[in-house]
Amino acid sequence: MAAQKNMNSELLKNYRNTIGLFATGVTVLIIEHQGEVRCMTANAVSSLSLEPVQLLVCPSKNAAFSEFVQQGAQFTVNILGIHQEQLSNYYAGMKTDVDDEPLHYEHLFSPSITAPRLKDCIASFACQITKQYDGGDHWIVVGEVLELYSNEINHKPLLFFGGKYHYPPKNEVELIKPTADPYQ
Repeated sequence: MAAQKNMNSELLKNYRNTIGLFATGVTVLIIEHQGEVRCMTANAVSSLSLEPVQLLVCPSKNAAFSEFVQQGAQFTVNILGIHQEQLSNYYAGMKTDVDDEPLHYEHLFSPSITAPRLKDCIASFACQITKQYDGGDHWIVVGEVLELYSNEINHKPLLFFGGKYHYPPKNEVELIKPTADPYQ
């Protein structure tokens, strides 16, 4: 039995390291129920369908967010920019210098959307849960997209790869050296 447990823990460790080689964006999921809001950082988010427009998210069953996951509930998926790394850490439960969470989101979609949107994110999707499936220690939640938001400012996305944050490379224009030598 102990050998089986060691093999499973080794498989889990190897799986986490290997799946971590799949680069993803970083999002914050927000759900509200009867005035209570739950937020969590997530990278298990994917486009699912164009007809109807759907995406899926996979929150841990132990996440506070999952307390409110039920068919018909609304939530938002908020895509983070490189300027929001500390928010990502905050909503992942890490100790940060970030202030109280209600300062970071508000009801910015139409009045029919009950879930708040993260302020200053790159983009956001307001969704309604249409289906929920058991996915082991996570839920597989299908959300029909009701409204979209895209930030008009060209923010760069916060990326996650190999257990660390990464940032898009600078544009080629930013890498070009000046034509004049300032020391001559």
